[in-house]
Amino acid sequence: MEKTPQTGTRGPTKLWLPVVLAVGVLVGLVLSYYAPEPFRFSRFVSPDFQEIYLLHTVLSTTSITLLVALALIYVRVYAQTGARFALGITVVLFALLIQSLIEYPLILGFAGPFPGGQGTYLSFADVFTIVAYTIFLYLSLE
Repeated sequence: MEKTPQTGTRGPTKLWLPVVLAVGVLVGLVLSYYAPEPFRFSRFVSPDFQEIYLLHTVLSTTSITLLVALALIYVRVYAQTGARFALGITVVLFALLIQSLIEYPLILGFAGPFPGGQGTYLSFADVFTIVAYTIFLYLSLE
């Protein structure tokens, strides 16, 4: 934790980044293997695509974890400074978080059959999103 010169309070350090990533991966693994039956997508997805959707669940969970960490940072920045820019970033982060939750694989599994044919493209999109959020979190922690 670092002290900020304006308030003297402590905030998250760059060590928070690997912790957030590790939590996201671990929670994603647990949810993808131990989700309750109504949320299991295995009943709608052919065995050929189940591993891809398991990976998609882990990557989506990691992405959501990064978004929550970013939102917490910018809510804190807004609370401390009252900067309208921080409020704007917070609104955008919450919109991205809601979108990610709506598109979350386990929520989609609850809703019904998955659309076919997306396959590995889901994982590529998740990887790029995670990289972008990781860079954003790293820069936000400076």
